Formats: sequence, C-alpha cells, structure tokens
Amino acid sequence: MRYEIRHQLSPRDAEITVEIDAPVPIGTDVEFVGNVTGHITLHNMGGQVAAWGHLEATALMKCGRCLSEHEVPLSFDFSETCSFEQIDEPLAYTQVAADDENAAIPLLDGDTVDLSELVRQRLVLHTPPRSLCQPDCKGFCPHCGTNLNVEECECETEEIDPRLAPLRELLQ
Repeated sequence: MRYEIRHQLSPRDAEITVEIDAPVPIGTDVEFVGNVTGHITLHNMGGQVAAWGHLEATALMKCGRCLSEHEVPLSFDFSETCSFEQIDEPLAYTQVAADDENAAIPLLDGDTVDLSELVRQRLVLHTPPRSLCQPDCKGFCPHCGTNLNVEECECETEEIDPRLAPLRELLQ
C-alpha cells in the first residue's frame, strides 16, 4: 500500500484521500478472504498527520463453539495520528507525544507513503477475538464430541443440580 503522494502531502494543511483496494498486510495473525477496501484521508497538521477513513475486509475465522470456518465481515471507521517518520526507524515507534498519548504510526518508506502498518493495526484492533458461525450454534457434545449442528448424539443428557454433583461422585 505504497503511494507516491509525499510531495502532495508535504505542505502544511495539505489533504489527500487515497482509495484502498489491496491485499491485507502481513502480520495480522488472521486469514482474510479477498482484499481490504475503503478510503483513507490524510491531513498534514505540521509535525503529525491526521488519518481517518473507512475500511472493509472479510476475516476467515473458526467458530468458538464448533470450530467450523466461517467468514466474518469487518466494516469500520477510524481516526488515527500518524507521523512523517521512516517505518524502518526503530525510534519512530517509541517517541511519545507531549501529552502522553500513544506514539504516532510512521508512514514513510523512503520517498513513498506506506499505509500498510496503519491498515494492519486497524484490522487487528477491529477483528473480534472469537466469533460464532451462527448465533444459535450448538457446538460439540461434551461427552462424545459430535458436532450438534450436523447431527444429534445419543448421549444421556441427564441434568443434575450443580449443588448435588459431589453426591453423584459418591455413587460411582
């Protein structure tokens, strides 16, 4: 996601909108289907760059109950502070703003503006930690391991009051 827009964005108060339609940046630890799409507006505020926009992507995740793979659409707006620092410069990530906010995300890769790290971080933050393949997913049978969404098992489903469970162990 490299763009030759540094010269257009260099003057103070310069603003440019970039359309995004590219593969998801590596390092998200989640598999995605298709490209990430959307738009990002960059506004030069002097020492920092304000970035805001809208992104959409589709994550391929495993259900938290039955482990089946399913697609999770992501669509979100964001607003972030970036800086005209080189991405490969280690100190660019550790410099903290004067008002103790988080460090701004560096944007420069040589003479190009690279939005990969900005997009990667936004996707990681907006990907849910778990998801369900369907709201009423039944999951697995705790006794035999059958996927209850596919078939019913023949296990006994005797309900025992949890307060009396220790007494049942005495009978075994």
